[in-house]
Amino acid sequence: MRLEFCGLPSADVEMIHRTGVDSYGDPVERHASAEQDGMPCRHCLQNVPERLPFLALAHRPFQGRNPFTETGPIYLCDPGCTRAEPSPEPPAFMSATQYLLRGYGPDERIVYGTGAVTPRANLTSYAASLLERDDIAFVDLRSASNNCFLCRIYRAD
Repeated sequence: MRLEFCGLPSADVEMIHRTGVDSYGDPVERHASAEQDGMPCRHCLQNVPERLPFLALAHRPFQGRNPFTETGPIYLCDPGCTRAEPSPEPPAFMSATQYLLRGYGPDERIVYGTGAVTPRANLTSYAASLLERDDIAFVDLRSASNNCFLCRIYRAD
């Protein structure tokens, strides 16, 4: 099975830049990047280049709302950037040894038993095993240490 690791949709990111508010309706924070790369943008799936500005905000990467539509902190390039092309490989900015993968149904609800802290080397195989199931519509990739949303994984058409 071919996977697609996908950044946030451009329409969602453009709305954040246009309105300046996060998923709670609070103002986004604007920061200057440190002298080294390190703030991973969830749209271009690259680290914000050193000394360039970025946004920090609470984001809920779901269309609807239910008890399972989690909100968490993310970073975005500021000004905006170009969305990463869907890739069969995890984003290059990922450097931790393990990550949290969790499967969701078409109703955007967590499918119980799918959440697992997964070694980086096993991300693709575990995501593929989840997406082979008929009850899984997508898989979210999150930080295992902070639960931050990193990207979404789909079956490639």
